[in-house]
Amino acid sequence: MNKPTIMRVPAAARWPAVAVLALFLSACATQPDYAPSTMPSPAAWENSRSANPDAIAASGQWWTQLGDPAIASLISAAFADSPTLAQAVARVDQARAAAGVANAQRLPALTGNANAARGQVENTLGVGSSTTLLESSSSIGASFSWEIDLWGRVRESAAAAQRRLDARTADAQGARLSLAAQIANSGLSLRACAFSLQVRDADIASRETELALTRQRRAVGYIAPVAQFSAQTNLANARTARISQQEQCTRDVDALVALTGQPAATVRRLLLPTTSPAMQQSDEILSDVAHVMPSPPAMQAVLPALVLRDHPTLVSAERSVAAAWSDIAVARAQRLPQISLSAALAGQWLRAFGTTAAFTTWSAGPAVSLPLFDGGAGAANVDAATGRYLEAAATLQSSLRTVVQNVEDALAFQTSAEERVQSSQDAVDAAQLSFRASLAQWHAGAISMFELEDVRRQRQTAEENFIAAKRDQGQAWVSLMQATGQIDRPS
Repeated sequence: MNKPTIMRVPAAARWPAVAVLALFLSACATQPDYAPSTMPSPAAWENSRSANPDAIAASGQWWTQLGDPAIASLISAAFADSPTLAQAVARVDQARAAAGVANAQRLPALTGNANAARGQVENTLGVGSSTTLLESSSSIGASFSWEIDLWGRVRESAAAAQRRLDARTADAQGARLSLAAQIANSGLSLRACAFSLQVRDADIASRETELALTRQRRAVGYIAPVAQFSAQTNLANARTARISQQEQCTRDVDALVALTGQPAATVRRLLLPTTSPAMQQSDEILSDVAHVMPSPPAMQAVLPALVLRDHPTLVSAERSVAAAWSDIAVARAQRLPQISLSAALAGQWLRAFGTTAAFTTWSAGPAVSLPLFDGGAGAANVDAATGRYLEAAATLQSSLRTVVQNVEDALAFQTSAEERVQSSQDAVDAAQLSFRASLAQWHAGAISMFELEDVRRQRQTAEENFIAAKRDQGQAWVSLMQATGQIDRPS
């Protein structure tokens, strides 16, 4: 019987063979590649009024489409100097650096080293008369190392880092969106507050005039003292309400100062009306409201599938799920053998006894590391990574439902606000006509101060409802832009 011929591989050629084998096996993986799950989305928005399902919403710098240069200017100022955005950008930079570190592990590492020393040693050779000798030594060399990614640990580590970078980038876009929405909403609130303040100032001026007339009529005995006291009480109450309204306006200014970093004087100059309220009647003030308060363009949310695909919150959550999936693969690979290649080359020089010796050393070969017993730490790491993945997946589902709810709420808010603008305008027109007629009757003595006061309250309520409706119309549009994730992507 013939014996098989055994071919012996020379020792110098063995480690390249191992490297080739390791590279071949590097295609192995501990789990399938990540595949994003299909996010369930409604076919259409339930609260959308658009008959055209393909209606496109604003995108990019949507705040410029409000037609309010003051708000656009404040948003630009905030983008240029916002601690919130600076924090988000810093987190992106950290994630980018982490991705760079992870990617570097996929490449070989080459390290250079050199040293020199001079020392005194004991003379054990009997050379010369001294009991000690001086010795000099030096060396220079380089070392090479490369981990063969046998189970995809390095590859998945790099993938996880890149996915976290994508998540932090989406978070930064979401921070820009949130900041723009906050400034736009606060700007609209301040404008509305200032107009309500003008309405109250005009009302106080009217009450002061009526109090003067009441005092004159009482002086000639036309009315009882109680009418004057009632007029004084109503005037004092109107002034008290005006003080509370002024506080709210100040709070709105303070909020914009904190959001934009601009001085309060700049915020007031940009957003507050310059017309003196003492020179205006209520109907003139409301006319300014209709022209000065922004009227957003008529736009609807895009299809749900497009919103859910591009929304920064959902992009961040989905990328976090993908990163957690890679973390499971890394934890599994760490329980398996690791193979690395290493090589070293060094030149050394030694001088002693007046002579110099020089020699070169080198080494090369593979190394295998295999965890034999870790007390269950490796399995626990896999379980922990799996738990983080399940948590991230649940967070994605929760974020999805929240985004859908926010869009539906914003659409309902938009419909309600636009309808209230028209109905409140009708109420203002009727209330103003009623007040003028009642005021004429009061001057003629046909009705009492109490009846006039009731009509006045109805007019003021109608006026403030109109101002609130105009504010809500703008804020509803802002809410829709924020809910649908409309934001410009900075370069």
